[in-house]
Amino acid sequence: MEEKRFSLTGKTKSLIFYIVFMAWPVAQFAIFYVGVNFNSLLLAFKDINPENYSEFTWTLSNFTTYFTDPTQLEMLGGAALVSLRAYLTSLLISVPLALFFSYYIFKRMPMASLFRVLLFMPSIIASIVLVKLFTYIMDYALPEILGFFKIEDPMFLSANSTHKFGTVMFYTIFTSFGTTVLMYSNKMSTISPEIIESAHLDGAGALREFFHIVLPMAFPTISVFLITGLAGLFINQWNVFSFYGTTQYADLRSLGYWMYLMVYQNKQNPSGWSSPAALGLMLTAVAIPLTFTVRYLLNRFGPSED
Repeated sequence: MEEKRFSLTGKTKSLIFYIVFMAWPVAQFAIFYVGVNFNSLLLAFKDINPENYSEFTWTLSNFTTYFTDPTQLEMLGGAALVSLRAYLTSLLISVPLALFFSYYIFKRMPMASLFRVLLFMPSIIASIVLVKLFTYIMDYALPEILGFFKIEDPMFLSANSTHKFGTVMFYTIFTSFGTTVLMYSNKMSTISPEIIESAHLDGAGALREFFHIVLPMAFPTISVFLITGLAGLFINQWNVFSFYGTTQYADLRSLGYWMYLMVYQNKQNPSGWSSPAALGLMLTAVAIPLTFTVRYLLNRFGPSED
């Protein structure tokens, strides 16, 4: 009798390769996302004994303190306003400018390649190096230039400056152009030249081409950035830590920065972790339906390729 040799089919081999290939990222997701967040979920309902960290009681006080304690309520409202202000500033300035530069690069206008490189450079340079360089320019170089023209102004990032928020947002918007411009321009480059040529034959100018052809066809990519940006409203710290470390200023204390500081200040005291965990859970409860609502509205009422 002939011995039957066991052999794997091509479909089985592909399945084994897929399982082996995906095992590592799935394990990372399970440990560093599901595991960490599950622990944070439990932590939000714990009142840990500061004398013995292994002892705790289940409670809802970590949630109620933000609404019953006037100080916590005031800080929560202030942080929410700072985050909303920063998000709207970024949305109303960064998105239109990124689309403008992307369209400029897409049309291959003069120095388009140079703009592409210059706008992406901040994404290549180490963040802390760029922050230090920017701080030196704004606090020393720029005031000297303004002084030459007899314009007196305090250092833009100093503690007593009234320009801290605007300066930090300028830096945030400027450094965010690299990824968005790259993604928008790459999406625009997939638009068929025949469609553009057909529009030109029908008498469409640059503005009509942008709003009626380019924008609708690039909108799926734009909507991704809009949705993720909204979700990040509750956790983004807008580079404030890079500039000021743990020094708190009420006009810069966003929700993400505030939660980070609460954990950082209690890094050796796990009993102080429950409060930010509860805040994070409440913000998640707000962020999830809000994000899905915005996604639905963008898909429902956003410009269509048709």
